[in-house]
Amino acid sequence: MSIWKKAGIKVQITGRSKIAAAIITGALAVFIAVELAEFFKPEVVLGKWQLLWSVLCALGAGAAELISVQWTGDHGPVRQRRAMIVLFLLLPVATLTMMEFLHGTFIYNWTPAVFAENYVFMLVIYLVFFAITGNIHTPVTLANILCYIFGMVNHFVLEFRGTVFVPSDIASAKTGMSVAGGYAITPDNQVVLATALFVLLLVVAHKMRMENPAKILVRSVRIGGAAVALVFCGLLYNTDWFADHGMKPDFFNQTRGYTNHGSLFHFWINTKYLSVQEPKDYSAEEASSIVEEMLPAVDAMGEVQVGEESGQMPNIICIMNETFSDLSVVGEFETNEDYMPYWHSLTENTVKGYVHVPVYGAGTANSEFEFLTGDSIAFLPVGACAYESYVKGPQPSLVSSLGALGYDKTAFHPYYGNNWSRDVVYPYLGFDRYVDIGALLGEDLVAEYQADKNFSKYYKAVREKFPEENVFLRRYVSDEFDYRSVIDMYEQERSNTPEKPFFMFNVTMQNHSGYQYTYSNFDQEIYLTGAMEGKYPKVDQYLSLIKKSDTALQELIEYYSQVDEPTIICIFGDHQPSVESAFYEELFGKPTSELTLEEEQKMYVTPFMIWANYDIEEKTVEDISLNYLATLLLETAELPMTAYQQYLTELHKTLPVITTLGYMDAEGSWYRMDDEDSPYAELVENYRKVQYNNLLDKRNRVNSLFLLPERT
Repeated sequence: MSIWKKAGIKVQITGRSKIAAAIITGALAVFIAVELAEFFKPEVVLGKWQLLWSVLCALGAGAAELISVQWTGDHGPVRQRRAMIVLFLLLPVATLTMMEFLHGTFIYNWTPAVFAENYVFMLVIYLVFFAITGNIHTPVTLANILCYIFGMVNHFVLEFRGTVFVPSDIASAKTGMSVAGGYAITPDNQVVLATALFVLLLVVAHKMRMENPAKILVRSVRIGGAAVALVFCGLLYNTDWFADHGMKPDFFNQTRGYTNHGSLFHFWINTKYLSVQEPKDYSAEEASSIVEEMLPAVDAMGEVQVGEESGQMPNIICIMNETFSDLSVVGEFETNEDYMPYWHSLTENTVKGYVHVPVYGAGTANSEFEFLTGDSIAFLPVGACAYESYVKGPQPSLVSSLGALGYDKTAFHPYYGNNWSRDVVYPYLGFDRYVDIGALLGEDLVAEYQADKNFSKYYKAVREKFPEENVFLRRYVSDEFDYRSVIDMYEQERSNTPEKPFFMFNVTMQNHSGYQYTYSNFDQEIYLTGAMEGKYPKVDQYLSLIKKSDTALQELIEYYSQVDEPTIICIFGDHQPSVESAFYEELFGKPTSELTLEEEQKMYVTPFMIWANYDIEEKTVEDISLNYLATLLLETAELPMTAYQQYLTELHKTLPVITTLGYMDAEGSWYRMDDEDSPYAELVENYRKVQYNNLLDKRNRVNSLFLLPERT
């Protein structure tokens, strides 16, 4: 008598199961073989063991498909049901292992408390699907599909952007997909192992069966599962129970939070903070009083006088250069030559410094939102895009202020117009027109490329249309062509409306992320030397792009140096690049997950400059965040400001930096945004109230705070 028969187990193998097992095992074997080199890269810890686990998962998936197990004897159905229940309770551990490995985490490194939190959360997901389906195998299948998709999305978002996937990213999915072509979505060791385990879990789920379960048991579990889910949601969204027990997002470092507390669990906890709560004791009247009290020496609520005594108003060109940064602010490194020589040479009639921005690696629209409105992303949900979530009607801004002064207002971005909903938002901010890549290169030509995605054909067609121009650098419009287009639009507007001063807000595209490819139209000029030589090819390409931007800027400024009309150019970077994380860690000398608040701020700093073709006071601004930069621009241009803009000018003197990570006082001390013991907690809360009136309390907005009277 065989051991299986003695145990009361019947093992079946059919011809059909042999074929299916061979297909599953063979497909996974090929997948593993193709990506074999991924396990032996220097940065892969325990690569040989990961390879072994991947092979075992592939063999396990084949074996699970090959063999069917049945319990025999009088107690066979009872034993089978018990076995399925035990398996149902164990599988969440395997699901967590699969999903967290995609994040780069081994669940076995969690504390027992964190493991318990995530296990219960995963079991709740299983039970919710059981409550819906009423059987034991479908919930396992659906839960693992959900977790695999989430894990993959989070994995590649983290790889490309350098930050994790958060709930508010869903609203920006359309924009994310439009730029995905610049990235290489290729499997690595994490993807291979997680995929092999995922297939194993699907096969096991497919084989799970519970013969003739008691209806009352099924009904009780379904009701119980639904009840547990309702209690979970009730505690999360209607109470502070989770936060009081230490289960809340790590707003300072979401990646660290995902690592230490579970990716999907942390993602779900973030959903509690998607909506913007009205500040405590808020009222429109109080917001107005806050501004008045901050500005005792000026007539903050009175009409702003706009007259000829201010002299000729200068043309203003604002350039938010895509991913433009000087990485030396993070730490010292050597290159073969200076990658920003022209920028470093500019001193006359310039205001220069480094500006703290709200995002890292991506999130361009939030940087421009802060610059144009003076509002801070720090008071909005983590990862939220202000354009797509909160700008739903006319919004006071730098644009509306300049419009009241009689400026012609143009927005220009050489990429798709609907990204970040700019085509909808820009008119709300006050722009007269928006020139996107369709208007720049031709609507039909761009539409054809969007339809067939044939860049070679697209590139050739653009070359034929602009034979004398270097339109593209890599796959994006070059800064050289961008700035020449700025000049063309300026000259056109001076011809059409010479009585109006010119204002343009230009968002470039040249330096956008995706630095892993080689291109026939891109020459590698800059590269790291010394101890870092050859180690970080993405950084090498990025620094070479910055050198190209620097050269293009020289051409732009040399043109306006010869223009008779007074003109100011304000240029800044929206965020730092998402390059090799090991590069940053080498500069810091520690993992990025261990950075202090002050250290992490270095990854949220980009250079800025305000240059004029006439005499202005030269100075270096040591500390400023992006929500203040437009007021510094208006101050430099000697133009009238709204009461809100004057309020920001005063606030900057006390709190020169306010970002999503925290804020800094004039003495250089840093505080977290939620630090209730900070001596500036009330000042920050007052800013929150004024911003709430501006951005969210539209029915009660005190327009006299945020708008200038129209010039007559």
